[in-house]
Amino acid sequence: MIPNNTDILVTHGPPLGILDQSYPHKYTDHLGCEELLEAVSRVKPKINIFGHIHGGAGYWYNDGTHFVNASVLNEAYKPNNIPVTVLEL
Repeated sequence: MIPNNTDILVTHGPPLGILDQSYPHKYTDHLGCEELLEAVSRVKPKINIFGHIHGGAGYWYNDGTHFVNASVLNEAYKPNNIPVTVLEL
């Protein structure tokens, strides 16, 4: 139900395979949403901001979309990650 003309998409969790591992350096399972990945691939927003999977905090750019996992807490719910500022593109 995401409109095709969406430029900024804010979701609770990440698309499947994008900043969606709780402990990425240990090669844990991907926990993102497959349906969201399909929607993002179709809509191609400029930005997709999410959190939920704290260990996946960070930034990734792919196929015209800036993906931001803006989680500030780590998986132990301790403030570990710096806040993210997203500027207009």
